[in-house]
Amino acid sequence: MVEFSDVLLVDDAGEVQLGTPFVEGARVVAEVIEQGRDAKILVFKYKNKTRYRRRKGHRQAYTRVAVRQILTGGQQAAEAEKPVRRLRRRSTTEKSDEPAAAEDAPIMEETPSLAVTAATIEEGPARPRRAARTRKAGEPSTGMADEPSAGTEAKPARRPRPQKRESGE
Repeated sequence: MVEFSDVLLVDDAGEVQLGTPFVEGARVVAEVIEQGRDAKILVFKYKNKTRYRRRKGHRQAYTRVAVRQILTGGQQAAEAEKPVRRLRRRSTTEKSDEPAAAEDAPIMEETPSLAVTAATIEEGPARPRRAARTRKAGEPSTGMADEPSAGTEAKPARRPRPQKRESGE
């Protein structure tokens, strides 16, 4: 609950009281509903032909308030019921008397289980390791073989580039 004592104007069923600068004895009782930040806006400054660009973002903070009572002339604020606060959840790190979930429970077909068991792990066939290739003494170290490997076709020889000729004629 928040109380504002600096009231500039009060309108009570057509009767208007204007303060100079504030209305004496007037108060507004309000309740803070939420506090947060508004949507982001981008501020972009740009000057032509001078390579000047500045981009800046901004989020305005706000407080949402609900007015509960407007009091004039020394009236007392009626006590409103405070909202019931929710109880906090218990921390998961606290010790409990319940048994640990390490015990094996039957796995139902309808519900998926997060427990990993030996029955759920399927071992695939073991892959053979790649054999290390030995290089011949005269073989270049580019990794390309002169002989095509089994099952692949050899690439055709590359055509030589034509020579550029200058014609002096």
